[in-house]
Amino acid sequence: MTEARPLRVLVVDDSVVQRQILARLLTQDPGIELAGQAANGAEAVRAVARLRPDVVTLDDRMPMMSGIEAARHIMRETPTPIVMISAASGEDARKLTQEALASGVLAVQGKRALSSAEPGAVAQLVRLVKGMATVRVVRRRREPLAREHAVPAAAANNSPLISPEVVVIGASTGGPNALRQILGDLPASFPLPILVVQHTTVGYSRTLVEWLTGMVELPVRVAENGPRLDAGGVFVAPTGRHLIVDQARRLVLLEGPPVSLHCPSVNVLFKSVAEVFGNRAAGVLLTGMGDDGAAGLLELKRAGALTVAQDEASSVVFGMPAEAIRLGAVDRILPPEQIAAALLEAVARETPTWS
Repeated sequence: MTEARPLRVLVVDDSVVQRQILARLLTQDPGIELAGQAANGAEAVRAVARLRPDVVTLDDRMPMMSGIEAARHIMRETPTPIVMISAASGEDARKLTQEALASGVLAVQGKRALSSAEPGAVAQLVRLVKGMATVRVVRRRREPLAREHAVPAAAANNSPLISPEVVVIGASTGGPNALRQILGDLPASFPLPILVVQHTTVGYSRTLVEWLTGMVELPVRVAENGPRLDAGGVFVAPTGRHLIVDQARRLVLLEGPPVSLHCPSVNVLFKSVAEVFGNRAAGVLLTGMGDDGAAGLLELKRAGALTVAQDEASSVVFGMPAEAIRLGAVDRILPPEQIAAALLEAVARETPTWS
């Protein structure tokens, strides 16, 4: 059996000392090797394109180009899993985490604990970095794939004509901004429950909920066991637990291993909703690395549900939507600013006036 090659990591920090510390801590693990180093964001963007590392650790505050800006460039030009290393604390740390994950960063790790080489923090960083190796990156094509596979305008007439009773949304890299756009365009009177799986790092689901709450009219909360889906509102799956709907149309949280590399998994949620709601559902798959959600969206489509994928031009990483399109799982391909309108249109088929 061929031995797995070490994980190649690019370390980015404007401090030589911090780079040396981080490189030493990471390479203590035999499964990690140093792919290279960069001293600022602009240098990092070039180094990622040249070295093609498996993972990037990225400082948040650097001259010439900040870590956030560098992350945006990397995810647009050479999508690569990114772990941001930050010295921020308190409210600054919360705001940075929101902005970082919205920019395509997969995880944020505190720098101060690493500088003191706290064993727990170092072990967590190593686990984070090695976990990033399982994230499959789908690079952008020169010509948008959505144009090649785009649903013709007339195909909208083939979309389900039955009003949905639930909306399910799956997202990963770049998803928070897309979610903000879609949910922010829905009125407070939107009558359907909206279930969301957003791939995040541990504990971020509550931060995401707090962030969205200040920007949308709909009530947003972390999903819990038990509530029946008989009213509107947004329910976000907590990190580390799968979210499903049971036959009584109640929310259920499940302990279990990752599915499609993730926990919570979009596929797990979508498949349960296809079984329970059938054609009385609407599924939306947004920007993200890998293919989680594509198979689940196909099951929703086969059940007669309305299925929507985010278009390539607006996606940070066109992985999950692209896979759904390849599978033939998508009724409509839209940017976030048009997805809310599509949901409102679907609901209005049987409810022509809004109260």
